[in-house]
Amino acid sequence: MKKIINFIPIGVLSVIATAIVAYLLLSPPSEVESSWLSWFNFKHSDKLVHFLMFMFLNLAYLYDYTKYCNPHHTRLNGELALTVFASMIGLLTESCQLAMGIGRSFDHLDIVADVLGAFIAFGMMRWFGGHVLRKYVFKRRSRHRNRHRHSRGKSAGAS
Repeated sequence: MKKIINFIPIGVLSVIATAIVAYLLLSPPSEVESSWLSWFNFKHSDKLVHFLMFMFLNLAYLYDYTKYCNPHHTRLNGELALTVFASMIGLLTESCQLAMGIGRSFDHLDIVADVLGAFIAFGMMRWFGGHVLRKYVFKRRSRHRNRHRHSRGKSAGAS
């Protein structure tokens, strides 16, 4: 499984996740209701779907960012920028739903669910997931460490 994960080029997962979220949020409701999401039929189920979609969208963004920054640690500014970007996609899709007139409606609570899902994913990756990915999934040797080991060996041999 690790070989398959490491084989995926950086950015592909983010593009696929963005395309899926855009399709689900901007397609006419009749297409989405007849799909596999139709079993989610309880009061405010769309808020849960928005929350989960944007949590997974931001997890895809942060996964690619962590893979890009490996073996070094990611920067808080970069992670926050990706989280705000995912939240802005939620605001943009809600605005497009209002403007397109395809039978979908603009809802402020959907935007709240989008932002909450993105920031929950940020918290998951920041305090737990990024370390696990770097340590167990990507597991590459740092050139930085190898350089220091090499230089210590030369100085010890010269003495």
